[in-house]
Amino acid sequence: MKNLLKRTITGFILGILAVGSVLYLPSYIFKFLISIVIGIAVWELSNLFKKVLFSLEPVPIAFFSFICAILLFYVDFYLAVLVWILYSFWWSYKEYNLNYLSYLGFIFLYGVVIVSSLGFLHEIDKRLVLILFATVWAGDSFAYFIGKKFGKRKLAPKLSPKKTWEGALGSVLGSIIFGGGVAYYFGIGSAYVPIVISAVIMQIGDLFESFIKRQVNVKDSSQIIPGHGGVLDRIDALIFASVVFYTFYRIFTL
Repeated sequence: MKNLLKRTITGFILGILAVGSVLYLPSYIFKFLISIVIGIAVWELSNLFKKVLFSLEPVPIAFFSFICAILLFYVDFYLAVLVWILYSFWWSYKEYNLNYLSYLGFIFLYGVVIVSSLGFLHEIDKRLVLILFATVWAGDSFAYFIGKKFGKRKLAPKLSPKKTWEGALGSVLGSIIFGGGVAYYFGIGSAYVPIVISAVIMQIGDLFESFIKRQVNVKDSSQIIPGHGGVLDRIDALIFASVVFYTFYRIFTL
């Protein structure tokens, strides 16, 4: 009960800060904020992988990911890719181990490129970010409460022992209902399609991060958010859904 209260209070504060940032920050500042989130996420991811590749240094890798995020947002995407490839090659050559090239390449794709979709989505229309938040947050809440009350059939016991099919179904329904409600409020009927797709794909986003954590025997990506674990634990489903929203509107509206 105490942990639920801590989780609720922290989630409420983070929600206010997130919505306020979306509504009141111009896109160029919002993208800078996302660059900071990217740095923290990569620091967590590097700490997880350090359990496999012991020479990884999470702090400089996180700082370099922040720099590459800045390049990606404000200069050029391919320049950011080239710089990260050179950085990864330097690490791999220093350790003379091809695994470093592979792991750092994944860190860039998952921790930098995918998370950056949040900044680019805000640039298209900040209302879409609010619809995305409603979709994911409602899904998370419904999954937790319905899974706790009615969950019996395990969804993926090797990856997440507490996730159930009942909770996943509740998550999908909650996402569609509340995401669709916010989309209706803003009068953006086109959002119904990415909402439905995101309601499903975010289940995979959650399991994807769980797979990484289980491989290194870690429960949370970090402990920097009271009651929630780390930044990656909070955005694992969000960033998968964000990619769906961003690519949908890139394809059909730009």
